[in-house]
Amino acid sequence: MMPVALACILSAPLAAREATAASPAQQELMEAALNGQLDEVKRLVSAGTTVDFADAEKRTPFMVAAFNGHTPVLRYLLEKGAKVDAKDVNGRTALMYASSGPFEEAVAFLLEHGAEVDVQGTLEGFTALMTAASEGLVEVVRLLLVSGADPSLVDKDGDTAKSFAQQNGHAEVIALLESQSAPSQ
Repeated sequence: MMPVALACILSAPLAAREATAASPAQQELMEAALNGQLDEVKRLVSAGTTVDFADAEKRTPFMVAAFNGHTPVLRYLLEKGAKVDAKDVNGRTALMYASSGPFEEAVAFLLEHGAEVDVQGTLEGFTALMTAASEGLVEVVRLLLVSGADPSLVDKDGDTAKSFAQQNGHAEVIALLESQSAPSQ
């Protein structure tokens, strides 16, 4: 089964999906992080809004900032205590969210700050590498591989990053993954 694009996860307004009794400030922080509004994020955190607030799906401001590749927001939230490897209800981390788009800077930042590279989501067993390979994100795949991502991991259906790249016709990603799994000369 192919990973579902994460765009649908965050496409509706956050406030509309909020099932918990989030404060207006918490909702504003999620929106500001999602939209990369660093000054607004700073204002809200300075006013006392917790950086690790989680919505009903256990997504944090850090995760939604990663989803859109907002590295300055990630940097600030991390400085204020955000957890790099917090997981949402489906076991996804900020690295997995960032790896769904062409956000090399955000992916590199997360990896440099200790993000675990081979976390598998609990819903389907996808990894950041599988998601990036499925989307044809060559540079993100390269960053993940250099950081030790295991291309042989399989999801719950037995698919690998390479099989996702093959299913979606991403020849450059396939070649990169094949070169990574070739024996060293």
